[in-house]
Amino acid sequence: MNILAVPPRLISMDAFKEFTYPKAFSMRVAGFAKQGLLIILLLVAFTGCSTKEVEMAFKGDLRPGKANKIIGEYCQSCHIHKDFDPPLHVSKVRNLYNRPAFKKARECRSCHYIEKNWMHNQHERKTRMPEDANQGKFKKFEKKELSRKRRG
Repeated sequence: MNILAVPPRLISMDAFKEFTYPKAFSMRVAGFAKQGLLIILLLVAFTGCSTKEVEMAFKGDLRPGKANKIIGEYCQSCHIHKDFDPPLHVSKVRNLYNRPAFKKARECRSCHYIEKNWMHNQHERKTRMPEDANQGKFKKFEKKELSRKRRG
């Protein structure tokens, strides 16, 4: 007797026909295909709007040159800043600040930051204005930036 052979009495013929019947089989495959397509669409929807690189640039996780480029492009995506020139802006604006962290700034993120609105997966652009910075309202940020510059 062959060990691999399944005795006919263990599987009913009706169950075998139901499993192998082309219509039932194609319906199962179609169900899996729909689920797979739905999962792929959800993944694309959530990753397509991802601004991970922008977030990394504002956090300071990228090299200054690359971060400035990404932040500049992000700002130029807004119709108000369409003709914006980031390098010129940084050199002009530094003179408005008295505090060392801002006066010596080479990165856009020293003065600008984003806050994420988790509900709508959008960012709100913010600026550390010279008046507020000169009054010392961003001491925690300044301390972090100055220690970071000493290390790097």
